[in-house]
Amino acid sequence: TNNNAAGGVGTAPGMTGGGNGPTGNESVSLGTATQTHEVRMPMLLSTFKPATGCTNASDFIVRCFVARLRSGITVVKHGRSRWCKSRLRVLHVHSDGRSLSWKPALGEPSSGKRPPKLDLTTCREVRHAWSPDPDNPMFTGTPILRQKCEAANAHKSFALIFPKRTVDITAVTADQCKVLMEGFSALCFRLHVAQKVATGG
Repeated sequence: TNNNAAGGVGTAPGMTGGGNGPTGNESVSLGTATQTHEVRMPMLLSTFKPATGCTNASDFIVRCFVARLRSGITVVKHGRSRWCKSRLRVLHVHSDGRSLSWKPALGEPSSGKRPPKLDLTTCREVRHAWSPDPDNPMFTGTPILRQKCEAANAHKSFALIFPKRTVDITAVTADQCKVLMEGFSALCFRLHVAQKVATGG
């Protein structure tokens, strides 16, 4: 199905975007438009705040990001406990496309605990380490990022804000951080919109 929220792809009456390959110039241009068309999101949904500067929630970005998450993305995850070390973890999304988990990266010790499963439809915000903390306006990021993330890594760090916890991450590179923040912002935004439509909210 074609879920372009902005509806600006310019589909001609009677045409669908789900054909089996190009049958003419129209299909080629439609396919290209579907992939490149940007669904601009309002910077503040009542239920979700994307990372600063992340405003593109196109099908293409969401699909690519989910595909990467399904195969696993290695990051440094900062533990919530004061005594818990920051360790390499592989983030991945379950087949439902909305449940986020992680597991130890190759060579990292396993804790023996069952891996968490967080519902991305409940993620309230994607926040860069340099973005203001609404709970502590004098500070940026989250309490865990301020405590665990070294200043030299702040530029490539961010957090997913859930109602009862945060998931605090330092990416391997600044580019990876940008991809992750844009991807999570787009995916969570689309999940929130879909939930609003489903519940009529």
